[in-house]
Amino acid sequence: MTSESGPRSWSHLVIIGGGLVMIALWPLFTALHGPTSVNEDGHWLGQDPLFWGSILSALPSLLIASGLLAQYPLLAVGGGRTARWGYRLVMVALVVPAVVDLVMLALGPPLLLPLSVAGLVLLAVGQRSNPAVPRSSRLALLSMGILSFLALVWAAFLPLDVSDRLYGYRIYGFVVYVLVGAGWVVLGASLPRTSGPESGVASRRWRRRSARA
Repeated sequence: MTSESGPRSWSHLVIIGGGLVMIALWPLFTALHGPTSVNEDGHWLGQDPLFWGSILSALPSLLIASGLLAQYPLLAVGGGRTARWGYRLVMVALVVPAVVDLVMLALGPPLLLPLSVAGLVLLAVGQRSNPAVPRSSRLALLSMGILSFLALVWAAFLPLDVSDRLYGYRIYGFVVYVLVGAGWVVLGASLPRTSGPESGVASRRWRRRSARA
């Protein structure tokens, strides 16, 4: 018999919401900014691409991070040391750029994308020993890590003039915000929503670690 877990009864919805917001905001931002690195400076509701870029960065990332925070006992503690390192990297990669972009009111360069790649892969690998996390959740994490890596390679190694001819700015954004956003939706939808025996063990480990600290 299972019972509802307090924070986890809503956290999966927050993660899903963050992914959906990410998917929804990307078409708006790219329509205002344009498909290349040159800002075409379109406006909507009186705001320019810099404003909407900051919202695209901050709002979904902070929603996802808040949902992951409630999932710490399951994903980080239940997944062991590897998962804990991955969890920390993912949280840093989500929160720090979101706060910086919100303060600057602009979408900054993806400087912490390598942390996101490493964190997602480590978090996925760590769940292999976690019976409370379904295979679909592990695949969602790993897929997001692979997609983020491909976007990182695209952005880091493709010359800007070539990228602009290919509308590379839009391709990069589609991968990072639409496809990865869909990955967050899948993760949120696939995570357990109740406290089964395995997740209860993870929660007890978390409480013991907190008490020792």
